[in-house]
Amino acid sequence: MDYYVNLLGDDSNSGSFETQPWRSIERVNATQLFPGDSVRFKADQTFVGNLRLAKVKKSQADEARVVTIGSYGSGRATIDAGSGAGFIAKNRGGVHLVNLNFVGAGASKNTGSGILFINTLPRDTKLSDIRIHRVDVSGFKHAGVNFTAQPIDNSWSGFRNVRITNTTSHDNGDAGISCIGAWNPERNGYAHADFYIGNCSAYRNAGIPDKGSHSGNGIVLAQVDGALIEHCRTYENGKLNDYEGGGPVGIWTWDANRIVIQFNESHHNRTGSSKDGGGFDLDGGVTNSVVQSNYSHDNDGAGYLLAQFEGARPFYGNVVRYNLSVNDGRRNKYGGIHLWSTGANGGITGTTFYGNTVYMTKSTDGNPAGVDCSSGGIRSIRFHNNYFHTDGQAVSIRGQANRNVVFNKNIFATNFKFPRSPIEVGFQCSRLKK
Repeated sequence: MDYYVNLLGDDSNSGSFETQPWRSIERVNATQLFPGDSVRFKADQTFVGNLRLAKVKKSQADEARVVTIGSYGSGRATIDAGSGAGFIAKNRGGVHLVNLNFVGAGASKNTGSGILFINTLPRDTKLSDIRIHRVDVSGFKHAGVNFTAQPIDNSWSGFRNVRITNTTSHDNGDAGISCIGAWNPERNGYAHADFYIGNCSAYRNAGIPDKGSHSGNGIVLAQVDGALIEHCRTYENGKLNDYEGGGPVGIWTWDANRIVIQFNESHHNRTGSSKDGGGFDLDGGVTNSVVQSNYSHDNDGAGYLLAQFEGARPFYGNVVRYNLSVNDGRRNKYGGIHLWSTGANGGITGTTFYGNTVYMTKSTDGNPAGVDCSSGGIRSIRFHNNYFHTDGQAVSIRGQANRNVVFNKNIFATNFKFPRSPIEVGFQCSRLKK
């Protein structure tokens, strides 16, 4: 069944035709939507309220079909959520959100997330087939787009087969796009699986002061087995983070397996504390993952951070290659490439860096380095065929004497002509390789 919503409509109408539309979000919320149904809001109109999608009984579910919520006409409809959430789907998969705007009252006034999918089901139940496409989300306290698993039995229930594409999440509090599960490092498994995030932007998600943990991230995935993040852009996130135990990053993952982060740009991300504000990060408990062909520049923190915190699962089998870092580490003491570890569960191990290029100049607010591998708790780390270029004042390498790190066929240059653009970087690197 197709339903239409128009400010010129009436909630006593059938809603089944463009000529008989409903008027309000409340009427939509009062309707049990089944797989195969769709709800279309009139484009270029603003509807005040908070969309909610109730769980379908198992006997009525149809995994081959989905509920679609979007716009009709030319343009996009806007959901004005005020102080609440824009859209909530609890314990339900098979949902497509297409061609919509979700607007909150502002990160300091709102109390929810823009789009929230939550799974509290027991017995490792993974809800699937969720699409978010051509959506703009702004003005919410927590994440613009938020996937969270809180199963009642502490199992690995969560979400799988999730695609977020051509979506913009900005001017929120905690994060642009976030995914988290019930963290349980003592058990094997992950809450979520098979996420794809492509052609998305996350910017000016400034953070929540006094939150008590890292805040102000662009895109962050946790407890995921299998994900691809590509062709995304994150910038100007994190400036209100005041947590000294850790900070925000433009694009990162933690407690995850088989993650690929590629062809993204992350820049001018900030932190209000002494921690992070970086471009990209593989953090505690990440395994078998790849960060490749990304561009990081002008961040407070590291361009490419690998970190292992206390209590995290083992960290191994990761590759960082063909990336570019230009003038990262602008604040505090970070490297364009930076390793930090407490040594938990063997620390950072079995990780390779190759084909990366770092340009670094001295910073007035920090003490940056081309690469920093001075941390303890790392082993079997290899750097080969990387290019580290400084202005002669910034440190080229910090931790070269670390016996757990092998450097082979890298170039360390000082007083190198500083590039004006990524295109010039590629040209200069091609000359060096000759």
